[in-house]
Amino acid sequence: MSISICELLGRRHPALWEGRSQLGGRSQVGQGCSASHAATRHTGCVVEDVCVMETWNPEKAASWNQAPKLHYCLDYDRRKAELLVTRLEAVTSDHDGGCDCYVQGSVANRTGSVEAQTALRKRQLLTTWEEGLVLPLAEEELPTATLTLTLRTCDRFSRHSVSGELRLGLDGVSVPLGAAQWGELKTSAKEPSAGAGEVLLSISYLPAANRLLVVLIKAKNLHSSQARELLGKDVSVKVTLKHQAQKLKKKQTKRAKHKINPVWNEMIMFELPDHLLRASSVELEVLSQAEAGQSWALGHCSLGLHASGSERSHWEEMLKNPRRQIAMWHQLHL
Repeated sequence: MSISICELLGRRHPALWEGRSQLGGRSQVGQGCSASHAATRHTGCVVEDVCVMETWNPEKAASWNQAPKLHYCLDYDRRKAELLVTRLEAVTSDHDGGCDCYVQGSVANRTGSVEAQTALRKRQLLTTWEEGLVLPLAEEELPTATLTLTLRTCDRFSRHSVSGELRLGLDGVSVPLGAAQWGELKTSAKEPSAGAGEVLLSISYLPAANRLLVVLIKAKNLHSSQARELLGKDVSVKVTLKHQAQKLKKKQTKRAKHKINPVWNEMIMFELPDHLLRASSVELEVLSQAEAGQSWALGHCSLGLHASGSERSHWEEMLKNPRRQIAMWHQLHL
């Protein structure tokens, strides 16, 4: 017998739902609802199922829209010396962003920390993971260890964001083992901008033609307190192809008006033999240019196996997927 999302939500949050049994009904979604999102905030939205029909109660659910929630159950396997985090579910709002989400768990103790994460799931108002988190942890370290559960979202350009996190002491008092419960994730204030902003680009390699393609799509939040006087100036991106420490070629995009979020949609092509690809890199420098020819650097980033974070993973994805355009956002550094 299948169990609908409505039933699950009704069990977890009985105060949020008013339901009545109804047999023989067929799926109907009221205006403003999606059949794939049975849990919705639209007033008067009714979802009918062959087992139950549930009506969303916006007044009772108002307090739940303030921050994402995470459902979890902690247990400890003494034989394997492992902390288990199971029955993971997340309730998010339409404003949390990202098309996919996952849960990352980390345990900090006196000797260091260990991490694990779930698989990516399509983000819904209620997202459920079948798998759990397994974190190695010695039993004697339980009383002093701290578990951090972080809900992260990922957009179609592989940009990862933190929706919120939950810190739990593992002394067995504040969070009893074996008990499933909901916790409200703490969301930090919007991270202050470093001033350099972000740039969206795609890269691909055509092995038959020995060509590396770099498509500069757009940038966002390029302005900063140090560069307010540069607003309205022309902005371009200088792209440098390097092999190890040697610069092979340099090209530059057309100029776009600096309106904080400039758009280029321009492709730059480099000739590069396949055997040089792994040891090569691409450096980007965003430049603001005045009419007199002067230019100021607004930020830079470098993609390649020498880098870390998204700059390295972007290059790795390109290597694993020849002929395919891989797009990602990257933070610009001053």
